[in-house]
Amino acid sequence: MKHEKNTRSCVPSQGRRDFLKTTAALGTVAAFSGSLKAFASSDVIRIGYVSPKSGPFAPFAKADDFIIEQVRQSLAGGLTIGGKHYDVEILVRDDQSSTDRASNQAADLINSEEVDLMLAQVSIGPSVPQQCELNGVPCISTMGPWEAWMFPMGGKPDVGFQYAYHFFWGVFDIARVYEGMWSEIPTNKKVGMLWSNDVPGLAMGDAEHGMPAVFKAAGYELIEVGKFPVGADDFTAHIQAFKKEGVDIVTGLFNPPEWATFVAQSHQMDFKPKIMTPAKALLFPSGVETLGQSADRMSTEIWWTPAYPFSSSLTGQTAEQLSNTYMNQTGQAWTQPLGVAHALFEAGIQALKNSGDPKNPDAVAEAIGSMQVDSVIGRLDFANGPAKNVSGMRVVGGQWRIEAGKPEIMITDNQMAPEIPVQRTFESL
Repeated sequence: MKHEKNTRSCVPSQGRRDFLKTTAALGTVAAFSGSLKAFASSDVIRIGYVSPKSGPFAPFAKADDFIIEQVRQSLAGGLTIGGKHYDVEILVRDDQSSTDRASNQAADLINSEEVDLMLAQVSIGPSVPQQCELNGVPCISTMGPWEAWMFPMGGKPDVGFQYAYHFFWGVFDIARVYEGMWSEIPTNKKVGMLWSNDVPGLAMGDAEHGMPAVFKAAGYELIEVGKFPVGADDFTAHIQAFKKEGVDIVTGLFNPPEWATFVAQSHQMDFKPKIMTPAKALLFPSGVETLGQSADRMSTEIWWTPAYPFSSSLTGQTAEQLSNTYMNQTGQAWTQPLGVAHALFEAGIQALKNSGDPKNPDAVAEAIGSMQVDSVIGRLDFANGPAKNVSGMRVVGGQWRIEAGKPEIMITDNQMAPEIPVQRTFESL
C-alpha cells in the first residue's frame, strides 16, 4: 500500500491491459478488493456513510446533515497519519429504509468508490456491514442492539468478524434498565408485551435470549398475544388480553405511529396500566408531541441526552453544546440519535488515526478492534465489549414529562451508567 504510485507507473502498457482483462474476468468483488485498491488515490481517505435519510426510519437520520457538515469542517485540513498527509472525503448514501437498497448502496461505495472505511446506521438490519465483511472493507455501525447486528450475519459472540464492528447497547442492558425503573413503584408485576415482527423485534422479544428472560428472572409474569406486523393499526386483541389479565405494565418494540395507535385504542377501551415503557417509539420529540398530554410519565430507554457529562473527541463540544448548536442552526429539537451518530464519526476518525496506514484495510480493522475512544456519548471500548467486535454503549432510563405543553425527557434510572446523573424520580402514569 505504501508504494501504490510506483506500482502503477511501473506496469508496462501491454502488461497492464492484459492484467486488467484478467481482473475483469474475476468478477466485480475481486476486481475492486485487495491489491486493486492501489488504483484509488493514495492521498485521499474515502469514508462511506449509509443511513435512512428517507422512509419510515428517517427520524434516526434527521440530524445527519448537521453532523456531516460538522465532521467535514473538523477535517477540512485533512489528517496526518503515519507521517503522511491525507485529504478526507465523506460519501453519503440514503438507504431509503430498505435493506436491499442498503446492501446495494454499500456495494456501490465499495466497488465503485473504493471507500477505505464504511460507517452505517443499521436500524433496519445489518446489510451494510455484511457487504463490508464479504468484501474486506472495515466497517463501524450503530443504531441497533448488537444482538440484532451479530446474529443475522451468522456471527458468534466469542468469534466475531474480521472487518465488521459495531457499538450499541445489548438487549439485556435495556431490559435491566426497564426492570430497574419498574421496581421503583408498587405493581402486580404483570407485564403485557408486544414485539414487532422484524429483526429488532424478534431479537428483543426472544424468550430465552431477549428482554423477556430478564423480566422473568426478576419475578415478573409475562403476558403476550403474539408478534405484530410492522405498520399494524389494530391492537384490540392485545389490549383485551391485557385487561383480562390485569396488566400493570406494558412494554415492547414499536415505531411511533404504531405506538400512537396502541395508546389511542387503550384509551378507547379504558385500559389504564400504571407503567408504559415502549422501546424506540418514544425516542423522538415528534412522536411524543403526537401523543399530547397522554405521553406524560411514559418511560423509555435513553441513548443520549444533553445532560450526559461527556464531550466530543472531534469538536470538543460537550453534549449540551452539541445539542444547543444543533437546535440553533436547524431550528429543530435535539434527538437522541444526534449524539450516537456523532459518536459514530468520532469512532471512525479515531480508528483511521490509530491504524498508522488508513489505506490498509487490515490495519484499520485491527485498530478498531483494539480501540478505546472517549466520545460525546461516553467511552467506546471495542477491546472489552460484551462480544467480539462490539463496544457497549451507555443506556439509562427516563420518563417524558409534558409541562406547559412541551415534552422533555428526564433521566430517572442510572444503574447501568452511574456516572450519568439522575434528574428526576420515576413516577407511575
